Amino acid sequence: MGASSPNVKSFYRGQEIFKEGQESSVAYMIKKGAVNIFKIQNNEKIILAKLGEGEIFGEMGIIAKGDRSANAEAAEYCDLVVLTDQIILKLLDQCPRTIQYMTRLLVKRLARTGEMISPKGHMNNFTSICRILDLAYQTHTCMPKDLARKERNHDLGLEYSKFCKTVRGIILVSQSEIDIVINKLKSLKIIEVSDLRTGKAFPDRFIQIADPVNFVEVTTNLFKELQQTAYSSVSELQIVDIYEIADMLGSDPKVLYKKIGQEDFPETMFMFDRNKVSAWASEKEPDYFSKVTKKKKEISELEDIEDIVYVDNATLKEVFTRLGYHKLGLLMSVAEEDARKKILSNLAKKIAKVVQDEVREHVDESDAEDAVNELFQMVREIKGGETK
Repeated sequence: MGASSPNVKSFYRGQEIFKEGQESSVAYMIKKGAVNIFKIQNNEKIILAKLGEGEIFGEMGIIAKGDRSANAEAAEYCDLVVLTDQIILKLLDQCPRTIQYMTRLLVKRLARTGEMISPKGHMNNFTSICRILDLAYQTHTCMPKDLARKERNHDLGLEYSKFCKTVRGIILVSQSEIDIVINKLKSLKIIEVSDLRTGKAFPDRFIQIADPVNFVEVTTNLFKELQQTAYSSVSELQIVDIYEIADMLGSDPKVLYKKIGQEDFPETMFMFDRNKVSAWASEKEPDYFSKVTKKKKEISELEDIEDIVYVDNATLKEVFTRLGYHKLGLLMSVAEEDARKKILSNLAKKIAKVVQDEVREHVDESDAEDAVNELFQMVREIKGGETK
């Protein structure tokens, strides 16, 4: 493998770039050539994507701080620009457009993966995980004594993290699915799971099968029973809606919606039913998803500084002449981009300059809240709306 510059690596056709399960330390951008992203399932090579010049790959391992989730090889001779974790994370921190691009890219790849990889054979994830557990546990218990003595905490059972890595290396399955199966077996006392506190953030976990001789037969019969109760690998996930979350957190659904809109909720909190989304989206106009239309609010509903965008310009000009520079500066300090533009567009240039000089990074929340309340109180008085 040659390199034309310190941050460019060259690969020949068929040459491995990285393997599934390897540690993710860098991502790549294709400067020249093409790359295949693939998985091996049931000894079959499944091409998930063929990427071309300008495309980035390998970045999700860095973002999610996990191992490689697929394999990559050169589809033809290619030059790849090496992107370190510092470069990727810096781009994400500094450029919202990069985050949007990464998100779209991930969604496309997940969709493509779902379409291209379909379950093979008659084994489902539950029984597959149980079979792998049986084999892994047999291997663990039959380990020669001299090797077992060298393995730390061997007598506690099969190390859970190693078992999970083994499962993910054999079948296409998520960590949550493995956890669900293991928790089901534990709740029925088919296996025992023990934790060892080592001072780390999470304890080391170990599995012991209660009856290794009959384990396969027991789990096979168990799955037959679970099928009769419409069991699925995700049926035991606790899915909650926005109202249940609000109750759980002692909050208001409206507050949570605002926080979601301001990206205060991590994207890992969201799950969408593919079929329901498709059915809902099919009823929308073609341009529905290309723009966001703010729903108009009644005067009596105005309460947040961002709601200033619903007030007509003539009313705002009159209110601003009465508020004064200091309070306008407070409003500007707590406003987001759209609300700031609305304020500035209704001020004369010289006044706008003075108000911008009043903007502070940190302001007293109660003072800002009083300014917002006074703003909308004046708006309601001018428009003849209800007072709060």
